[in-house]
Amino acid sequence: MMKKYSITAAGLLALTSTSHALSPNIQGSFLLGGGYLEDPGEVYGFGQLRGTFYEDNSFAHTIFLEVLIHNDDAELFTPDGLGGFFVDDGDITFVNLTLNYELEAKLGGPISFFIGGGAGVELVSLDDRFDYSVDTDSNFVAQAFGGFRANFNSGFMAQIGARYIMRDDFSLLSDQFVTEDSWAYEASIGFRF
Repeated sequence: MMKKYSITAAGLLALTSTSHALSPNIQGSFLLGGGYLEDPGEVYGFGQLRGTFYEDNSFAHTIFLEVLIHNDDAELFTPDGLGGFFVDDGDITFVNLTLNYELEAKLGGPISFFIGGGAGVELVSLDDRFDYSVDTDSNFVAQAFGGFRANFNSGFMAQIGARYIMRDDFSLLSDQFVTEDSWAYEASIGFRF
């Protein structure tokens, strides 16, 4: 699991350096955060590589790529050859890759309000207790979000917000799993470059 996080972090850092070099008119930023997903009642982490393509004294328009990751517990039932099953613990990992648009309204001082939405793909993988991949699937995911942000002159930003995640069902080990749409609550920090 740590390998997945390391690869994701390295990729986001590479995108950060190349996006700034290729598009000097876009104000870039990077956010890292975490939150709580009501269904399935798990915590998650996320990273955003952001590009503000228009900004004035009242509004800012931003597009960003986001990687959101969370895990859920799973029970694996393996046939024992005698008509019964072995029960084993495992994990289902969800990795959401989305492209998003955000409108930020400046309220005065460093405080602003933001709303937006996005869509992409959710990669689902099932691992056993030894972190061996048992099965994978992918499905459509979309989200709407909003919250409050503080932008400081030093380039540092902090925000709190909520999002509503809409996910398609997925299939692992030939079984169809029904995925509930869910509210999520989060906090994050970042910097502009």
